Amino acid sequence: MVSPDRKEPACVLVMVILKGTVAISFNGNKEPAAYAEIVSMGGITKQVKRNLIATLGRILEAKLSIPRARFFLKVYDTTAAGNCSKL
Repeated sequence: MVSPDRKEPACVLVMVILKGTVAISFNGNKEPAAYAEIVSMGGITKQVKRNLIATLGRILEAKLSIPRARFFLKVYDTTAAGNCSKL
């Protein structure tokens, strides 16, 4: 697969952990809610971030009955931190 914007090989690794037994409370309210983290090694632009939030919000609402207003997404781009480890 080639990344269309960079013309170089694209590698996508996804890890999903669902923990239905972990209680989440937003502002003291214990109605269904979700928290997600996405860690990227580049490629997360503002538009990509908006699309991720919208897509994940739709999936959570449709499949798990979690309203979009009760979903928090943390996006972290490791390349933006400037730590270029050569391991």
